[in-house]
This record gives sequence, structure tokens and C-alpha cells, in this order.
Amino acid sequence: MRRFSFFLSVVVVMLLGITALGGQPIARAQEATPATGATARTDVRYVLPFTPDGLNAGLTATATEEGVCGFSSSAALDRPDAWDCIGENDQIYDPCFENPFVPPDEPGEVACLESPFTTDVVVLTLTEPLVREKEAADDGMSMAQAAGVDIQPWDLPWALELANGDRCTLLHGTLTVMAGQTVHYGCTDGGAILGEADHSQPVWQVNYLAEGDAASHLVEVVAAWS
Repeated sequence: MRRFSFFLSVVVVMLLGITALGGQPIARAQEATPATGATARTDVRYVLPFTPDGLNAGLTATATEEGVCGFSSSAALDRPDAWDCIGENDQIYDPCFENPFVPPDEPGEVACLESPFTTDVVVLTLTEPLVREKEAADDGMSMAQAAGVDIQPWDLPWALELANGDRCTLLHGTLTVMAGQTVHYGCTDGGAILGEADHSQPVWQVNYLAEGDAASHLVEVVAAWS
């Protein structure tokens, strides 16, 4: 009787092993379901305003003007197709993304957005050709670069979506310094980001200061926009 019980135990173990190898997977205690909403990697996103048929159907042109783009964007640093442009009444737009589908013999066209979180764009029809050598000595620079600080493109993405739900966009003009760190981003919930984005790990982090708080803290970046 003991031999028969032992034989059955061996058969059961063998069948379980076959199932694990070739059949349905067997659940194990250590294979816990990942926490819902956990960020495994920061999502890098690129805004693409144009399609072969023209302006993307999800965007709305609030104005169409003539303009000129003479400098590379100081907001979307990672984009060779992003520009700092001037429209009517000397209105400055940055960033403006060029339409890659315009034939070479037609005037260039760019779409300018305040942030990637809006669907409103200003479309500029260019009166002068784009300067393709964007590495020229007189090319546009970010505020940090103008101050002599070495900034890599993804150190300062155009915009960031944070794990706490806030959305932050790169600031222009005169920047504030707090605790020895430049405040590069303003956020929709009133917070700010001190310093640069840390993208050395799969999940990026930023030093976030919430409105009214006396201390900043690290927050994970869900998505980075360029």
C-alpha cells in the first residue's frame, strides 16, 4: 500500500512538471500581480502635429499667420525640427514644429503649441526658408546654455507628466533660483520642479515642490514630452 501511494505521488509530480513546461502556467506564490498603475519606465513621447493630409485631425488651428523661424527651439531641445519663430505683430512662438510633408518648392509651414497638453495650435506659413544648419554659432540656445551650463536635451524635456498627477512645462524668460537649484518648470497645480530631470534610471525622477509646501520631494515621471 505504501508503494502504491509513493507511485501515485511520483506520477502527480511528473504531471505537474509537464504542465509547467508545456501546458498552462502554474501560479506560484512569488509571482504576485504588479501593483496597478506602477510605472516600469518613463514614457518618452513626441508631438507630431502634421500628417501627409495636413494638420493632425486632433488639433485645432486657432490662427494662421505668416512668420519666420530663425532659431532652434529653446523649449523642445531634443527636436531638430522644433523652432523658435516670430509671427505677426512680432509675436514669439516656441516651440513650433515643421511640417515634413510640404514639397520643397512650396513655402514651409510650422505648428506652434504652448504645451503638449493643449489641442490649440497656431499655424505659421513661412516667408523665409528654414536654416538647416542648426549647429551654427549664432543658433538659438536655452537659458541654461546661454548661462554656460552644460545641459543635455533630455535633462530638460519640453514637458513632464508626474506620478502625482501634475503636469509641468518648461519655463521661458527669467528663471528663479531656489535652494541653489534653477526652477525650470511651472506646473498646472501650482507646483514647480527644481533642477533637471534625472533620467539615469528607467523611471525618471524630478525634485518637486508643491504649492505651499516648505520642502521639496522626489516624484516619478510618468511621461516626458519632446
